[in-house]
Amino acid sequence: MHFSIRPLDPTSDLELTQYGALDVALDEAAHGGSEVFTLAQRRVLLTDTPYYRTQRWVAVAEPVEGGEVLAGIASVYLPQQENLDTISVGASVHPAFRGQGIATALVEEALIPAIRESGRALVECYGAIPADGDPDDPSEPTNRLAARLGISRKNVAVCRILPLPLETSLLERLQAQVDEKIGEYRVELWDGGIPEEHLTAYGLLMRQLELDEPDEEIEHEATEYTPERIRTMVQRMQDAGTRAIIAVAVAPDGSFVGNCEVHLQQAEGTTIAWQENTLVMPDHRGHRLGLALKVATHRLLTEQTPQVRSIATWNSHVNPWMIAINEALGYRIAYREIALQGRPQH
Repeated sequence: MHFSIRPLDPTSDLELTQYGALDVALDEAAHGGSEVFTLAQRRVLLTDTPYYRTQRWVAVAEPVEGGEVLAGIASVYLPQQENLDTISVGASVHPAFRGQGIATALVEEALIPAIRESGRALVECYGAIPADGDPDDPSEPTNRLAARLGISRKNVAVCRILPLPLETSLLERLQAQVDEKIGEYRVELWDGGIPEEHLTAYGLLMRQLELDEPDEEIEHEATEYTPERIRTMVQRMQDAGTRAIIAVAVAPDGSFVGNCEVHLQQAEGTTIAWQENTLVMPDHRGHRLGLALKVATHRLLTEQTPQVRSIATWNSHVNPWMIAINEALGYRIAYREIALQGRPQH
């Protein structure tokens, strides 16, 4: 099979439709569900912001029955406000076209030249291996590509997937566990955005999540989530058709001390949601607030989104507290994710 590498053309309706089909195939293979976007919504996701720039390339298989097919995608992500020495890269190949050298070509012809051009020293990448795979096995495709990039493993996370809807009886049992410890704390749900008056406080929660995240040896400068940055993020999600279900933990003094976000695409045909983050501030742990936040968001998902068949989440393997909560809800391991970083001499 012959294929060529070229930049993705987001102005082409045909190419963007093919890109969407590739995205669906990748998600169905990895997570057992996928999302539906209009072309306009996909273009929103491909647009740069003041906080990062992106580039994408596609591997085009030709000829195949019916014409060209996008067999793979490569991308780079360049932060613009912090982590200015970092470039994040990635490459994925359609399940039907794996094992034919496409990922290697994307790395050699797109990613390595982009790394050189960026002038950034720290390269990072994320890749999947089977649930029972060895993260240090050099024969794993992810590790073979990492070797070409000159980077190595710094952390291992686990992707878990939870079938939906949840049984009401399970949610009630978990809520009873919450009620034993929550005391005068409470959980508040926001559906449709973050209230303007709470942007500053919410930004502190989001920054704390990055400061606290157990990620072993990953080098990362925590983001400053200013009100303007959060407004940009929220507007972008809304323009892309994404619904954000947010639960916040409120302390007895009225301050926000925890949060949990679930994102899902609102278009008909979407079958998966994404657990984006869950945090409890250090001084307020021990009240089962993490479980309370998860129960609140997952109850709303169960009640209001019957079309969503599952929700996916990721946890570092050195985060036993959140893993225990996820397993109590019924999440089960789908695959492991390796975080790789390094300063190669390209």
